[in-house]
Amino acid sequence: MSSSFVRHLTLLLVAMLLAGCQTIESKNRQASLEKVLHAYETAIRWSYIRHAYNLMRPERVKEIGIPQGLENIKVTRYEVLAPAVSNPKSNTATQVALINYVEKDRQQEKSLTDHQLWEYDSQAKRWYLISDIPAFVVRPRMRAMPPSQ
Repeated sequence: MSSSFVRHLTLLLVAMLLAGCQTIESKNRQASLEKVLHAYETAIRWSYIRHAYNLMRPERVKEIGIPQGLENIKVTRYEVLAPAVSNPKSNTATQVALINYVEKDRQQEKSLTDHQLWEYDSQAKRWYLISDIPAFVVRPRMRAMPPSQ
């Protein structure tokens, strides 16, 4: 065999091996995205909205804080309107969901559109929500009885 043939064969094998590694990494990244989107949907759908903040970077949560009164929110519907679209060049993904919810003490149903932006951290090998958690209307609870005089 000629040395140029061996060199070309070696380069071809290395290229195929690298392509295979990228495919595995891409699949792992996609699986990780699906897992985090499911965790987020579960937290919101079951009205564990505070848990959704765990999917953001801790420093971001400290910056924005977790609103009070979330225990007064009961989510009645979570529907993905636009499934996740990943952009490998920017390490981001987007998804849009419709959320219906009720303020428990008022029994008024409301809806909002949740435009999610996720970012992949290649060092931590995980996705973080970089957009805000939806702004559920959280007003002071209504009193069951008027204040005594």
